[in-house]
Amino acid sequence: MWGKKIAATLGVTAAALALAVTPAGAVAGNADLLWHNPRTGELGAWLTDGHGTVLKDNRLSWKCGPDCANQWRVVGGGDFNHDYTSDVLWHNATTGELSAWILDGTGNVTKALSLDWRCGPECANQWKAVAIGDFNADNKSDVVWHNATTGQVSVWLLDGNGHVLGNPDLSWKCGPTCANQWKVVGAGDFNKDGFDDLLWHNATTGEVSAWLANGKQTVTGELKLSWKCGPDCANQWKIVGVNDFNTDFNTDVVWHNATTGEVSVWTLDGHGGVTGEPRLSWKCGPGCANDWKAVSTGNFG
Repeated sequence: MWGKKIAATLGVTAAALALAVTPAGAVAGNADLLWHNPRTGELGAWLTDGHGTVLKDNRLSWKCGPDCANQWRVVGGGDFNHDYTSDVLWHNATTGELSAWILDGTGNVTKALSLDWRCGPECANQWKAVAIGDFNADNKSDVVWHNATTGQVSVWLLDGNGHVLGNPDLSWKCGPTCANQWKVVGAGDFNKDGFDDLLWHNATTGEVSAWLANGKQTVTGELKLSWKCGPDCANQWKIVGVNDFNTDFNTDVVWHNATTGEVSVWTLDGHGGVTGEPRLSWKCGPGCANDWKAVSTGNFG
């Protein structure tokens, strides 16, 4: 897949979404899974304990329903006002606006913060916002874009106040031949060097592979995970986020099977090795998954 270096938005009851008894209170700092129901507009986070148990379903205080969800799409979760709490970034491909719902760490949306750059129809015809991560090592969330036609992967570098400081390209490309099979599925640190990397999945070959980045937009190599999810697997399972779901300080990969409802985590060792695949204690199957879509990971509790 890897090109050469460049130098070279509950239609069911809450019980259907929460299929287990809800224990009390979540532990702050554990990775959570965010879901969106475009029909009702609700967003709900499954708060986890760091050991596969979902503690509660925390609904956000704002909604994005049919009229909203027809245009706005969740890009992902990240910290967009530099308060070390996860927020939700949305993109409107018609107007070009990108706006972050700023959260207080307990599910309350305190305001909307619009970025000062836009990506409207002409831009959005080719460019798609595909991930959130820190790609210049300043501890602030940035937005990663991919142009499947040209192959460019570009980063909008943010200052933590809604300002875009620049848009450098990563040093590797993924053009038409590559992009026909490979899709960006998230960003995180996959080799324990302190810098965010870009994760890709090839549903045909089953490979899941990270472009290793150095905090300066240079891709230094490719790290393939030791497990694969190919055609038979990828027909049902979809990667819905990356985060640390077993509190070992390694980034893991989260999968959802909309048929069985299972949410499974590939736990990683920080060197490309998959060490297990524990299931979360709640499920979101056909009745749930018809309306609810997993849209991001983060700390939303």
